This record gives sequence, structure tokens and C-alpha cells, in this order.
Amino acid sequence: MKYEIQPTEALKITGYDRVFALLPPSIRLETENVYRSLSGKRLHEIRLHRDAPIMLNVDGTNHLCGYRCTKEDISAAVNYLCGGSLYAHAETIKNGYIRCGGGIRAGICGKAVTEGGAVIGVSEITSINIRIPHRLPGADKVVLSLLQEENFLSGILIYSPPGVGKTTVLRELSYSLSNLVPPLRFAIIDTREEICPSAFFSGAFDLFSGYPQGVGIESATRTMAPQLILCDEIGNERDAQAILRAQSTGVPLVATAHAHTMEELQGKPFIAPLFAAKVFRYCVGIGRSQRHELYDHEVTKLW
Repeated sequence: MKYEIQPTEALKITGYDRVFALLPPSIRLETENVYRSLSGKRLHEIRLHRDAPIMLNVDGTNHLCGYRCTKEDISAAVNYLCGGSLYAHAETIKNGYIRCGGGIRAGICGKAVTEGGAVIGVSEITSINIRIPHRLPGADKVVLSLLQEENFLSGILIYSPPGVGKTTVLRELSYSLSNLVPPLRFAIIDTREEICPSAFFSGAFDLFSGYPQGVGIESATRTMAPQLILCDEIGNERDAQAILRAQSTGVPLVATAHAHTMEELQGKPFIAPLFAAKVFRYCVGIGRSQRHELYDHEVTKLW
């Protein structure tokens, strides 16, 4: 079923018109009203749960709305997020998310449909988490400084718990690298289309959108001869092995991974081979700062 999406006048007030236009009318109206009541702070997430209130994450704080989503609301929201075509998004839906363009991604969960132990689809979707990207100038300052100290010849792994800002750091690093003098040749492997730098700024970078990490890295090194490659989340052994295969070219890599501490990061079995192969010279942990800086950083030099 094709849903017609029509923005309202209220969208012009909030500045999040792209986001609210992705929602069915009843949900859109509620989220707009609650967001406006919070004095225009930064909206990070919109969470929809079946038979539960809508939740907004604004400046890191969760706020419940009065409206409770029904099963029909969730179904309508999925169709809106897919632009009316579930088939076109079937591949990412089975991996738990929907690409919405402009760096916006909606995580989904429900009942897995499996075949031979592999997830081939998701039915009865019960929760949706719409993540909204932002620019945060200066967020990349520590990582950029390390790269410059190493003359862009060494790799860096950025880690933090989910939702702290690893992708934001990569986005800001993309901006800084595209404005270097003299310029640097670099490629961005944006597998989940969350970094999405072209939605925020233009620049001289090679963007591989939607490519699996290993394929993107191999394509970048073979066809574009980058001096540096950026890619988001290393989440499992498959990602790590693909990176190991692709890294035989020797092009330095800046990537991210989920971990609360360096000890937790080192304990991940799929990360150990990357450290052993010296893919990364530095690990940079980021956390939300209680002071005036954008982030607190923990820098570890591996070799």
C-alpha cells in the first residue's frame, strides 16, 4: 500500500521536517507537539513501541508522550519509513533496520523469520527506533590530531557504548579531511548509510554507500587509490575477517566498534585478530563529558 506523505506547516517551525514527514499523521502530530514543548533542543531519537507511549530522546534525556501506539500505528509507520515499498527494503529489514535517506536510520524489532538458522525476514514488528543524525563541529579533534601526528599512515579504532557518538565523530572527521590543505584522498564506506556526509556538506571524498564493509574497502583500494579509509561499526567476526582480507593493501583505516572500556574491546574475539595484524595503531574511547568539552577521550597506543 502506498502512503502519501504531506508535510505540515508546523514542520517549518521545528527544523526537523525531514524526520517528522516520515511518520503517519497521528504520530507526527504528537511528536511535533511534544518536541516543540521542549524548547527546540536537539532531537536524537523517536521510539515507537506497540501498546506503549511514544518516547523522544532529546539532548540525551528520554521523554514519554501521551499517545500510545497501536499495532496499526506501527504498521503504518513501517510503511511510511519504507516510502510505501516494503519489498525495496527487505534486505535491510531482515538485518533489523530501514534506511530512510539523509543519514536517518530506523532500527526495528519483532518476530524473526528464520531459515536454516539465518534470519530471512522480520514479521510482527513491535518496536521502531528512528535515529536522527547531527553535525557536531569539533567532535573529531582528538582523532584528527592523532592522524596528523602519524602523517595519515596509521589506523585508528574508535569505541564507545551505543548511542554516544561514534558515527558523529566519523561524520565530523569526513568534514575536516575534506577541508585539509593540501587535500587528502580518502574513501568512506557507509554500509548502513548513517555517516551520510553528503546530506550535511559537500567535499572531495569517495563515498561507497550501502557497500558491505569488505567489498567497499576492496573496491575503494582497487579503483580509487585512497590514502585513508573511513568505515563505521565492526560488529562481528564477518566484518573483522572482511577487513583483514581487504587490509592487505596497507591503506590505513579509521573504524568504530561498540565497547564501554578498552578491556571490553580487547575481550571481543573478532577484534583480537585485527589487533594482532596491526590494523590499528591507536584505540580512542569516547564518552559523554560532564565538562565543557564535547567528549571525554581515552587514547591507547597499541604498538
